[in-house]
Amino acid sequence: MPKKMLLPVFLFVLAVPLAAQDSAPRDFSGSWALSIPKSTLAKDSTIKSETIVIDNKKGAIVFHYKTDGKKSTETYTPDGQNRVVRDMSSGQLISKAYWQESALVIESVLQIKIPNVTVSVSGLKPVVDKWILSPDGRTLSHDANDGKEVYVYDKQ
Repeated sequence: MPKKMLLPVFLFVLAVPLAAQDSAPRDFSGSWALSIPKSTLAKDSTIKSETIVIDNKKGAIVFHYKTDGKKSTETYTPDGQNRVVRDMSSGQLISKAYWQESALVIESVLQIKIPNVTVSVSGLKPVVDKWILSPDGRTLSHDANDGKEVYVYDKQ
């Protein structure tokens, strides 16, 4: 191989792993506290405090929320498949999660149950949430409602 070709090949070989690191899934594990001053909440938001403990378990990401004293848990598997996240008496929350570069994207729709009626609703636009970890790993941002709401969490 001519010497002129070695430098571009060498640079390419070095660049591929670096590019892969930038788009690799991030580890959101840990305890996070909502920073209301850093966040952009909805005008009608009543949240006073929120903490999230996030675990990675066998390929799933588990969010344990405590919002104003009320606890809830949601589990997502970032493989792009639709799954029931929450069963409610009025319906089901169906979500699919996937990685978009280093952001965790969760698309959710609510399927409403009406007793004794079979209803097929299509064309509903899913709610899209994006979770982004800062490069230093100290801040986790949750972009909700097309950027109209941004929840910023500090690592505890």
